[in-house]
Amino acid sequence: MNTISTTRRMAATIGVAVAIITSACGQGPQGPATETAVDLTATWSKAFDAGNPGALAALYAENARVLPPGAGPVAGRGDIETYWRRDIGEGGATTTLTPTDSLALGNFMHVEGLYEVKGEHSTELASGQYQQLWARIGDGWQVQREMWRMDPVLHRSVQVAEHLTAAWTNAYNAADAKALTAMYGADAVLSSFPSGSFTGPVAIESFWVRDFGKTKPASTLTLTDVYMAGELAHLEGEYKVEERGTTTEGHYMQLWMREGNAWRIHREMWWR
Repeated sequence: MNTISTTRRMAATIGVAVAIITSACGQGPQGPATETAVDLTATWSKAFDAGNPGALAALYAENARVLPPGAGPVAGRGDIETYWRRDIGEGGATTTLTPTDSLALGNFMHVEGLYEVKGEHSTELASGQYQQLWARIGDGWQVQREMWRMDPVLHRSVQVAEHLTAAWTNAYNAADAKALTAMYGADAVLSSFPSGSFTGPVAIESFWVRDFGKTKPASTLTLTDVYMAGELAHLEGEYKVEERGTTTEGHYMQLWMREGNAWRIHREMWWR
């Protein structure tokens, strides 16, 4: 899917729609209609955050058309519900829509703004821009056309890496082996020199329990290199652990993968 051409087609579609509406109504814009735009945005966000694809799909017209980021168009309320059901997955993600502009023309309202989706530990899953064309039907409003455009900067965002690093550090410094292990994938492999390699959550949790012992060590991770591509995040850096007046320093590497609404470590190495 060519994202640029898709964006241009959607922009053209909205432009034609607005022109037709203006001609049919014989009137210009009725003002920014900020309050209505904010109310519609809040209704949409509430359904998404509740993990309720049925309630979300009910906000769309029967013949609605959606252009998701990096995918083909989705047409019709039934297919739109299927799309959101897959996108929401097991839930747990929260989305923030911030309308930046809105235009009311008769029974139509065009809203555009910014979106941000966050998963576990407030890590950013997606961000970008969106446009929605709402139509007043009876006493309510329904989405007729919708476009989402992902911000490509997210794939290079150091902020995501910093969120993951902070979440890992907080769990470690709390000496919470279970919380720490929950950040690893089912097939994760942790290699620590000179301790060896540990595969799977059970072995990894046992490793951290032994590592903590009866003390509560304090760790500091310093990122030195970050590479992000799609749903992969490769993190490298230096660590410092202070325990009973002794300081241990070394290097680490983590390969994180996004799974639904969460990031999980699949490969990890620690060495001095």
